[in-house]
Order: sequence, then structure tokens, then C-alpha cells
Amino acid sequence: MGGIFNFDSSFMQFLGKAADMLILSMLWILGCLPVLTIGTSTTALYYASIKAVKDEGSAVKNFFKSYRENLKQSILAELLLLLFAYILFLDIQIIYSMQGILGEILKVMFWVVFFAYIAVLNYIFPLLSRFVYTLPALFRNAFLISMMNLPYTLAIIFLNLLPLIVFIWQPLIFMWLLPLFLFIAPGAIARVNTLLFLRIFRKFTPESASDET
Repeated sequence: MGGIFNFDSSFMQFLGKAADMLILSMLWILGCLPVLTIGTSTTALYYASIKAVKDEGSAVKNFFKSYRENLKQSILAELLLLLFAYILFLDIQIIYSMQGILGEILKVMFWVVFFAYIAVLNYIFPLLSRFVYTLPALFRNAFLISMMNLPYTLAIIFLNLLPLIVFIWQPLIFMWLLPLFLFIAPGAIARVNTLLFLRIFRKFTPESASDET
């Protein structure tokens, strides 16, 4: 029985990983409170998650290290994403008021662009947590890498949207599981996504980026 509680046992390692996910979830929520720092907090979450997967350092220290270092660029990236979202919002109102073949073609084009936007949105902050980019290179590489890894991209989008999907399909179950979604899901989803992102990032060595892990 004593072996189970040995620090090197699988059970204790599992508890350690679960504790990291809980801590990172709470830090992510706190880091998102100013709203404009949602991107900063997400970048820090992935940086700390990558370090946790590699067993490098404290989750708390890694989170705040990334939060400080990426604050300015992640806010700028978030503002650009919000601007693009606003433009898409205006576009969809215009496009869906149009009739005929042109309107149908534009609708298809809109949803293609919208998917590309969602893909970029899901890659921007994990990329920023892993590499040092200029802002244009960050968006360019987020688009290219997401499109070149569509199966992974679809899986990552699904995982990130899972709480929303549960809320829409089963709101009562969502409310019952709300503490789980608040305090475990952010860290757990980031942990699973991190494993996917590490597989993706190993395929690429962008010339404009330097690995900071």
C-alpha cells in the first residue's frame, strides 16, 4: 500500500498532473478577468502546460513568467482578432441580406473565411507560448500551420468548443458540471491540446521564430 503513495508512483504522478490542471485552470480564470488579457492568460496557460508535460519547473512560476513576457504582444493579437471578428459580423449581415446566386456564393465564401478565422484563433496563443514572432508572422504562421494540419485543427477546435457544445445540447448537465468546467476543464483541455500542438510544432521550424522552451 505504501508504494502507491511513493512520490515516484503512477498514482502520485497522476495526482500531481491533476493538481497542475486545477491550479492552471484557476490561474487562467483569474488572468482572464480584465477581459483584454484573455489572450495573455491563454498564452500563459499553454506555456505552463507545455512545461508541465516536459516536467520543467513550477506550473505557477511558468504561468506568471509567460504572462509577464507576452502581455503586450498577446493583447495586440487579441485586439486584432476582435477587429476581425467585428468585420466578419458586419459582413454576415450584408451577405445574408443579398439574394440570388451571388448571395449564395458569398455565403459559402464567408463560412470558409469564418472557419479559417476560428482555426487561427485556436493557434495564435499556443504558438505565441512556444515561439517568438513578429505580429504579422504570428498570424501568417497560425493560418498556414492550422491549414496544413487540418485533422489536428478540427480536433483542437472540437475540444475547445466542448463546454459550449454541452451547454447548447444539454444545459442542465452543463449546470450540474459547471464546477468541473470552471476549475478543471481549462487546464485539462489545454493539457490534451498541448500534446497535439507539440506533435504539430515538431514538424515546423519557422525561420522567423526562435524556440523559447
